[in-house]
Amino acid sequence: MEYIGKRISIKKKENHEWSIVILSSIDKTKNRLLFAWLFAWTVSGIIVLTQYFAISEQQTKIALIVWLGFWAYFEYKIFKAFMWRKFGVEKIKLQDSKLYYKRDVSGKGKIQIFEFDFIKNIRTIESKENSFIENVNNSYWVIAGEKIVFDYYGKEIKIGIQLEKADADELLKVITKKMSYKN
Repeated sequence: MEYIGKRISIKKKENHEWSIVILSSIDKTKNRLLFAWLFAWTVSGIIVLTQYFAISEQQTKIALIVWLGFWAYFEYKIFKAFMWRKFGVEKIKLQDSKLYYKRDVSGKGKIQIFEFDFIKNIRTIESKENSFIENVNNSYWVIAGEKIVFDYYGKEIKIGIQLEKADADELLKVITKKMSYKN
């Protein structure tokens, strides 16, 4: 077993299969803070929901329904981020001239299959230090900020969520090395 940084492990098997696992998180303090945020957000939404039935004014009820719609959306996003950080991993398998990719959360996730012959222009994404969007994508509560991208049938496919630049570069070398072998 080889390791790249603190989050990436690579296992090379005898049948020319390479398995790469990228952990979603290693920071327990941030996981606890994210859980505290999720808990507080859930409790506040439940409190507001219970007040809906005590209100008699129609305009206020409509405003509360709109607020609850926004609350529900962010409840879903926070829950999804918490589950990703707690139980999520990215799994990449390189075998038989194919790249298999899965965002796995507790054994659930869809496997995407990409044939080496149709993967074009594989590269790392350059970070923009002062970009607002870049800072949001690299924040702990967001599942974004992929660092490796390739073109596949005209579509950009992104992998390697919030990897360090050096780790992304090393992972890119491993993937391109395996792709050059074809077996």
